[in-house]
Amino acid sequence: MVEVPEYLLQRSRERRAELTGTEPADAGDAAPAGEAPASAAPAATAAVPAPAAPAPIPEAAPPPPPEPDPAYVQAAQARKRMPYWAASVMVFLPIWAIFYVGMLEPPDSEELVLADNGAVVYSTCASCHGADGSGTATGRQLNNGELLLTFGPAPGFDGLAHHLSWVYLGTADTKRLGLDFYGNPDRPDGQREVDSFASGMSGFSNLSLEDLVSVVYYERVVHGGLDAETAALEEEMLLALVADAPTFETGSPDEISALLTESAVGHGIDLAAGE
Repeated sequence: MVEVPEYLLQRSRERRAELTGTEPADAGDAAPAGEAPASAAPAATAAVPAPAAPAPIPEAAPPPPPEPDPAYVQAAQARKRMPYWAASVMVFLPIWAIFYVGMLEPPDSEELVLADNGAVVYSTCASCHGADGSGTATGRQLNNGELLLTFGPAPGFDGLAHHLSWVYLGTADTKRLGLDFYGNPDRPDGQREVDSFASGMSGFSNLSLEDLVSVVYYERVVHGGLDAETAALEEEMLLALVADAPTFETGSPDEISALLTESAVGHGIDLAAGE
């Protein structure tokens, strides 16, 4: 066994003392080889500090509630939406509008149905003359032959022209023409005076020519009871007048009678057939 020199052992002790922070032992205190010195105490183990506990992570604050939408936005969101299928319907609306407007156009004179159109126009007259033509306190009786006694097809008297003039002018405008009487001068109980009824006749010069001839024709046929042959002739004359579309200057019976005759002759209507 090789003996370790003493100076090496002493240097080792000093080095250990530096590391452990203790005083170095003298060479004489050295224990026999292989034994620890009696006075040597076990080296103190350096205290290792315990790791610090991690700081708690603060919980994130809940996000603030969203601000409510403005009232106008809420109203827009609550409003009912157009269903998707309606969009396809909207595409065809212009086509439908064109078709509808075309149906509203007045018919041509050849297509005009006087009695049907006259019934519609007469609805504004019914409040005075009654729906059945029986008359009221504000309008004369038209049915039971009363109308044809005043505006009938008597020989030498153009009842159709006088009827058109009376409806067109009414009481006030007839008087402006200087006329004090209207209708057939040979009426059995005497010709009618313009102011002979409690309520004056309203004038309808605002009517279109189609509506004017239609309502007169309706009154003569439906309420007046005009015979079929005369009704057919008068309808031809009225349709001819509508086709020519003349403008009334005064609307007097004589003017309208002349226009009816002119239109009838121009359209080849045989006036002698009605005599």
